[in-house]
Amino acid sequence: MWETSQERATYTHYTSRGSSKIYRLYASRNLSRQKRGAETRIAAFTDRLAVVIRTALKATTMRRGHSYWKINMALLREETFQKQLRQRSAEWSKQTKNYPTMVMWWERVAKVHIKKLFIGEGTVKPREET
Repeated sequence: MWETSQERATYTHYTSRGSSKIYRLYASRNLSRQKRGAETRIAAFTDRLAVVIRTALKATTMRRGHSYWKINMALLREETFQKQLRQRSAEWSKQTKNYPTMVMWWERVAKVHIKKLFIGEGTVKPREET
């Protein structure tokens, strides 16, 4: 899936003392046949370069649900909501130790709860502006 060559070294981690690289990534034959490219990219969630593998999907139809939601900006001006957000985020942060990476914690815990807070499931609503 991912291979480096002797002619062109591709490092994924740099320090003041040196660098290191991933020599190969393994995948099933079926997935390897669908590979269309591989490259490294800077990733904000780690001190290493991310290895990105592009594949071709053989799906004929993809259905999408409602994947976007909009933050109710009026809530950010509410002191009660700000307090609630701070308290809840402190609770959620305690769960980071239960996940192998911060990204997994963010996707499975924080993001889910933040969305629920902002769309108003059981939270303090902003007061009516007059």
